[in-house]
Amino acid sequence: MRSCLLNILLVSNLACQSWAIYCYQCGDGKSNGSCQEDIAGMAKDHEMHKQNDTTSKVEDFVYRKKCADSEKACMIERIEINGVVVAYIRDCSDGINFSINASRFQTISPDRNVTTCTYVEAKFFTCLSLCDKDLCNGPQSDSNTSSTQKAAALWLTIVITAILPRLL
Repeated sequence: MRSCLLNILLVSNLACQSWAIYCYQCGDGKSNGSCQEDIAGMAKDHEMHKQNDTTSKVEDFVYRKKCADSEKACMIERIEINGVVVAYIRDCSDGINFSINASRFQTISPDRNVTTCTYVEAKFFTCLSLCDKDLCNGPQSDSNTSSTQKAAALWLTIVITAILPRLL
């Protein structure tokens, strides 16, 4: 009986464990840095992640990071002074603590995939984006387009190229 109870507790504990979210992680201290501009590198990481290939190792990814269990969201922070980007950060987030803790940021929810901006101390203009899906804080690869959507687009192209010359 005791062994059976222990097994039930062990299984229920495993069932209750949450799966970690993956986010892009990088940072720039200026405008036009790789964290803002290397869309191809992030898309490559996204494609490898979507393939769920067991041959890919952690070190194969340039930007992808597995978040801690306490971090349930991905975020992008952009901080500007006088219109110049002084910090651009993509990372995991607990949804509470940020580089600049403005009261406005405490009310946004990651499940809404929102961005909000505010002035802090009339000095910093900062924007925060939160989302709660894997790699949602960056570019998405073409693999996000379903095969149905791709097939529909192909058929539409075929129909247009077949019919349009006859109409002209």
